[in-house]
Amino acid sequence: MDERDLVKQVRAFASSELRMNILLCLKNGERDVNDLQKALGGRNTTILHAIKGMIDSDLVIKGRYGYRLTNIGQIKTSALEYVMRIFENLETNPDFWLSHDISCIPPDFLDGLGMLFQSEIIFPDSSTPLKCHDKLVSMLARSKKICAILPVLIFPKNSDIFLSSLQRGSRVDLLITDKVVETLFDEEGALSTEFRQALKFENFKLRMTSSDAKLVLIVTESFVFMGLWRHDGVYDVGSGTIYIGDSAVTWGMRAFKYLFDASSDVGEADLLEVYSSFRRSALDGGRSDEGRGSPPEEAKTIMLIEDNVGHAAFINRLFEENGSIWNFHHAINLRDGLRRIEENKGGSFLVIADYLLPDGRGLDLAGDAQKPQEVGFPLIILTGFGSEKIAVQAFKSGAMDYVVKDAESMRKLPEMAKEALRKWDEDMRQKPPEGDQNLGETESGQKRKLKI
Repeated sequence: MDERDLVKQVRAFASSELRMNILLCLKNGERDVNDLQKALGGRNTTILHAIKGMIDSDLVIKGRYGYRLTNIGQIKTSALEYVMRIFENLETNPDFWLSHDISCIPPDFLDGLGMLFQSEIIFPDSSTPLKCHDKLVSMLARSKKICAILPVLIFPKNSDIFLSSLQRGSRVDLLITDKVVETLFDEEGALSTEFRQALKFENFKLRMTSSDAKLVLIVTESFVFMGLWRHDGVYDVGSGTIYIGDSAVTWGMRAFKYLFDASSDVGEADLLEVYSSFRRSALDGGRSDEGRGSPPEEAKTIMLIEDNVGHAAFINRLFEENGSIWNFHHAINLRDGLRRIEENKGGSFLVIADYLLPDGRGLDLAGDAQKPQEVGFPLIILTGFGSEKIAVQAFKSGAMDYVVKDAESMRKLPEMAKEALRKWDEDMRQKPPEGDQNLGETESGQKRKLKI
């Protein structure tokens, strides 16, 4: 049978809404015409006419008490339900699927996406872009087996998510791309402590691929997390979706195994070799730029004070995707943040602090300041509340800006940071010299008391 004949058969099968509804009613067992009429409405004669055509098509057979599906009818009805679930999901979230690149999903697995849609789905929300990421972190903490494909780091490199899982005895299989390797090392060329410790566990297997994989996939015994790239080639940090259930896990493990088996095992020495290669290429590129007379871009330093590691990873990723060169430092509380600020005293940096932190508020860093110059460094406040009162309080305390934690606002953070640093540098150039003014002092030279 050629493709055109198959299309005719599918069209005949799905040509009548009543026929499809009768099939769905009969999938749970035999029913008579009166049962069908009560469930579907309409006239009995109309239902009987539809059933006659379905008997002729070998979909339905007359039973002892009414009508039931034939074997062919059961198979086609199961396929109908599968397609309906796919349609339902696509119609519920059309923008999600239209705005993301799914070319990274092999065709064989694209056909099986319906298995994901048979599960409980936690979709990202534009008003709470980190909802799925936060949920993922808490679910991973309870997982006994973790299989992950990470072409980008969706967690901070110093996160202990995988290490703590290994210490609990969980199995972790991780596939990274060679582009991720460079982000695992610090400025001195040392592999992150958490990753180096993880490599010592027998229940940890690390593999690497040089392919341009554009799919974040994490599979456990109970759920699948999937993140996608936008069509502009940038990973969408707010796209992560969680699928819970056996059918989703079956699909996820097949997809993971397909990509994991095509990669190679690596150890610390291999990672160092890849990192060194990247650094040599970067230095060669820098020398080439110097030869052409174009000076390298100066790195900008960001101090992020945020106790939620998921939010920190999200923000870190936004800055990485921005294209400029950023030195990104993360602290989880005010005291750690203040220590890092003191260590960088005299340098050019910007502080982004969450409004609510375990040991106080981000605005406590401003002390009694009333304008940015009195704070001693440019400060941007993050808040989960779109409150005008907080905004006014932030500006009165010397913050240069504030950002509400929603997808649209947070994506503007890198540009806001550039503008804040530009304005700060401009103000500092225009400011008359007053001798050495230490961090934490006002313009008049009086010590400003920090509220922490």
